[in-house]
Amino acid sequence: MVLLPLLLLAQEKTTSKSRVGFEFGGNVFFGEAIVPDQVRTSKSVYEYEDFFCGISASDQVLENLYGGIKYESFFWKDRLGLAVGLRFSQFSAEINTDWDRKYFIWLFRQNETTTDYLTLQSIKQKNYYLGIPLEFRYLPKRRDSFFKQYLKLGANVNYRLSTINSIAFYDPAMSKYAGAVGAEIGKPSLFNAWIYPAYGFKFGKMKNVWFNMEIDFPGLLIGEKSHPLFRADAGMGMQISVQIPL
Repeated sequence: MVLLPLLLLAQEKTTSKSRVGFEFGGNVFFGEAIVPDQVRTSKSVYEYEDFFCGISASDQVLENLYGGIKYESFFWKDRLGLAVGLRFSQFSAEINTDWDRKYFIWLFRQNETTTDYLTLQSIKQKNYYLGIPLEFRYLPKRRDSFFKQYLKLGANVNYRLSTINSIAFYDPAMSKYAGAVGAEIGKPSLFNAWIYPAYGFKFGKMKNVWFNMEIDFPGLLIGEKSHPLFRADAGMGMQISVQIPL
């Protein structure tokens, strides 16, 4: 409802080579889970399985959700676009109890005479970032048609704003140690970068509002430590956006 007056006004404007837009999207990164050193190994309950640590380390992913605002300007007969903006992102990953276990064991503290353990069911860490996306878009067709396909190459540099840990204990009375466990997990590096190619569809003529929908092809997440619970190799996802001519 808030955007409706702006959309109606934009429909009456003349052809413009610049646009402001609102974007929403998400990505899934594939790779491998990072098992913290504090997780204790144990013998499987099945003879044909090897030693494992009581957590489900397979089929784990790093999830990214984001929203933002971008300014885009077009050049070279309106076929090449350059966009820059601000993007708020959330990166999250978790480790869970394996399917045949009720909990996994966490080494909490240890000295010469005493060793204390905690029983955990899951650990999830969410990191929030403010980023600057930079994108190049190429529209192959010169004719101003309502529907166009396009190619895009983008990069987003993120700065971490905050980190939140959610820890589920098998014994609820142990939840008072959540802060101490979270401190042992650690945090990712302050900066990371995401480089991605994309293929998309544009709906709307040059003088009107545009609706865009695109698929992010496998791209790279760059960072010394992108997440303490996951090592990302590559990711892909989708983005939708609305652009208003200026």
